[in-house]
Amino acid sequence: MINKIKEYMSNTQPVVDALKDLHIYSNDNQFQSQSLISNRLRPFFESQQSKKLFLQSLFEVVQKESVQEGNLQRKFKILLLLHIILSSQVGRSELSKILISKQLNIKTQNSIPSKLDVVCQHYYHYLYKLASQTTFINEEVVDGDLLIYFTLSNQCYIGMAMQKIVENVDLFQSNPLLANIIKFIYYDLQDIFIFILKDIKCLIENRQEIKYSKELMLELYKECQILQKRMLDFYRFNRHFEHFQQIMPPYSLAINQESIGQLLNSQPKMNSLQQIANLQDNHIDRIQPHTSKQKNSIRFDFQERKRKQSDSTQFSFSN
Repeated sequence: MINKIKEYMSNTQPVVDALKDLHIYSNDNQFQSQSLISNRLRPFFESQQSKKLFLQSLFEVVQKESVQEGNLQRKFKILLLLHIILSSQVGRSELSKILISKQLNIKTQNSIPSKLDVVCQHYYHYLYKLASQTTFINEEVVDGDLLIYFTLSNQCYIGMAMQKIVENVDLFQSNPLLANIIKFIYYDLQDIFIFILKDIKCLIENRQEIKYSKELMLELYKECQILQKRMLDFYRFNRHFEHFQQIMPPYSLAINQESIGQLLNSQPKMNSLQQIANLQDNHIDRIQPHTSKQKNSIRFDFQERKRKQSDSTQFSFSN
C-alpha cells in the first residue's frame, strides 16, 4: 500500500505542480487564460511519451479529486482543463480514450446535491460523451455513414442542455467558472455545427454524384434547421456573460433553393433514426460522400471561426 502511494505521488507530482502553478487548487472562481495554460503545459507535449505520461497522470488526479467531498471549485477547474485538451489538436484522441476507460462518479458534499453540484456532474457527463463520440467517430464510423451527422447533432443537444442547468444556479451570471463552461461548450458546438452544415450542403447540392435517398437528405436538412434554431438560442444565452463579445453568431450557409425544392417535392415519410439506418442499409448504394472531412481527419477546425487568440480553446503548440 505504501509503495503504491509513493508510486502515485512520483507519477503525478509534476502534474500536481503544474496544476498548482495554474491555480487549479485555489478556492476561488477564477480560471487562468489560454496562453498561460498553454505555456505551462507545453513541456508535457514535447514528445509522444511525455504527452502519454502527462495525460495518464492527469486522469489519476481527476479520479482522486472526483471522490473527494467538497472542493467544488477545484473540480470545475480540472474539468475545464480537461475540456481545453479535448478541444485541442494535441491531446484530443489520446485523452478521449483515457476518459472513456473508466466512468467516474463526481461525489458531492451532501446527500442532496446542490445546484452547483448538479452543474458539475452534468458537465463531466458532457465531457465524457464528447470523448466517447470522438473515439466512436475516429475508430468505428465507416466513411460514408450518414449517421455520423446525427451522432454529432446529439452531442450538440447534450451541450445545449447545460443552459437550463446553469440557469438554475443563483447569480450564475457572476460566476466566471460557469461562464467558461458555457463559452467552451459554445465553441465546441459552433465547430461541430459548421462541420455538419458544410457537409450537408455538399450532399444536398451534389445528389447526382451521391446515391442517397431523398428521404434521408430531407431528414438531414430538417435536422440542420432545428439545430440552427437551437444554436441561436444557445448563442443568445451567452449574453449573460462578459465573453459574449468574443464569440460569433451561429454559422449560416445558404443551400441552393432548387436542390431544396427537389427534396420538398419528394413528399417523404417521417423516419426515426432506426428507420433512417434501415433506409441506408436497404436502399442506398454505399458510395463515400464528398464530405469536407474524412474519418481520420475530423478535427472541427474551420477558417471561418473567429475568436480572440487568447481565448481560443486550442493549444498553441503543435502535436
